[in-house]
Amino acid sequence: MNMEETGSSNLKSKVFLPIAILLVVIVLVLLVIKATVQKEAHLKSEPVEMVEGAQVPNFELTGLDGSKKSVGDLPHKLMLVNFWATWCDACIEEMPSMVELRNKYASKGFEILAINVDDKPSTAVPPLVKSMNITFPIFTDAENTLSQIFDVHAIPLSVMINQDRKILMIESGGREWNDEETNQLVEKWLKD
Repeated sequence: MNMEETGSSNLKSKVFLPIAILLVVIVLVLLVIKATVQKEAHLKSEPVEMVEGAQVPNFELTGLDGSKKSVGDLPHKLMLVNFWATWCDACIEEMPSMVELRNKYASKGFEILAINVDDKPSTAVPPLVKSMNITFPIFTDAENTLSQIFDVHAIPLSVMINQDRKILMIESGGREWNDEETNQLVEKWLKD
């Protein structure tokens, strides 16, 4: 190799390295901007206006075991989304009537999606599930994503939605779920 070729090679190295670094930095900045814009767009659509007739966006559910499923993929005609915690007396008081309601209508397409907001649901929830004979699925909301979507300010909060995620009923506070009025509503909504 002569001096001219060596000098040309060194010049190419000196120019190429900063350009390559600049390109990598630009790509990383663009990826961060894209992620930020997507996150902001997602948050801007939340919370949903919590009124009967409004539609809740499709949302992801996280099981106690960490498994994920989309509510849009669930086959149920009618779902009661219930936000609760093991330390909430009103939540625990209403749970037996929820179990009864679910047992009565599960075969017709009704399901309860219990969203637990305990700090450590994997340890707090299983003993309660066993003692109360809860058979409906329990999910967690560790990142408060669902609490934001449903604009949860206090628990228990229960929202009845149909398979199109349209809000049919909102109940703030504990109640008796297996009463005549609720049974009639559930039967009506399951026929619609």
